[in-house]
Amino acid sequence: MLENRIKLRHLSCFLEVAAQRSFVLAADLLNLTQPAVSKAIAELEDILGTALFERSRRGVFLTPHGEAFRRYAGATMTALRQGIDTVAQGLTRGGYILSVGVLPTVAARLMPFAVQEAKAAGLGATLRVIIGPNDYLLDRLRRGDLDLVVGRLAAPAAMQGLLFEQLYSEEVVFVVRPEHPLASQPVTLRDLSRFTVLLPTADSIIRPAVDQLLIAHGVPTLPDVIETVSPTFGRRYARTSDAVWIISKGVVDEDIAIGALARLPVEAAEAVGPVGLTTKADIPAPVSADLLVQAIRKVAATIGS
Repeated sequence: MLENRIKLRHLSCFLEVAAQRSFVLAADLLNLTQPAVSKAIAELEDILGTALFERSRRGVFLTPHGEAFRRYAGATMTALRQGIDTVAQGLTRGGYILSVGVLPTVAARLMPFAVQEAKAAGLGATLRVIIGPNDYLLDRLRRGDLDLVVGRLAAPAAMQGLLFEQLYSEEVVFVVRPEHPLASQPVTLRDLSRFTVLLPTADSIIRPAVDQLLIAHGVPTLPDVIETVSPTFGRRYARTSDAVWIISKGVVDEDIAIGALARLPVEAAEAVGPVGLTTKADIPAPVSADLLVQAIRKVAATIGS
């Protein structure tokens, strides 16, 4: 039988190459040689009787058969990891490790309060919070490295094999230092052209909404732009210059509340995007995540209202 010939090394190599789109990068992350990874993929393709990857100068890409196999390979590794963690739960001081991926905005606005709520309700698992961009988190969820993700709703193609539960809608806001020239007057989006503007990177989940908002108000391009998804850089740069920072409201809620940054009264419709829980469709989040999920829903309800 084919399944008896497939080994864990085949699956781990396959999933890492698919994630990195590179045999070399996959080998580095797996602490293997590139020939060893190539051999494992060749063996797996021979067992299945089909090519799983297309190789080109632009990188390594999954074939349609590879895309189909990836979903089930990821589910297998997730189930295996959950089984191992469950057995280890009674053998380690911290118990079960619950891995949750969160966007930076969620990490600042929702998760600290949700974690406190869950612990007060009896959450006993060791919580591992991974912060990163949405695509990165969803990829780690598919690979089984994360149990659930609290982030944005991605494009339909990126949500295949995943389930999304919307919690609330996140506003996109325009913030500046309190003494900024625009801080005390009505502002139009055309006014932004006079200043450096910090924008989310082109591959970020909120960038299309920001671009559409600017175009809709007659600002197809901005002359002076810095692209970043770093809250640390954005916060410091906005507070020490005349830059205008366009960012998810959750990232800067506290800065606005304490007066470190000011929200511009932009005369434009606000761009919003759904934030929610994402899990794998074929493998539900572990039972140990129930208390945390309930707490996330409870805290999110206060944000949504």
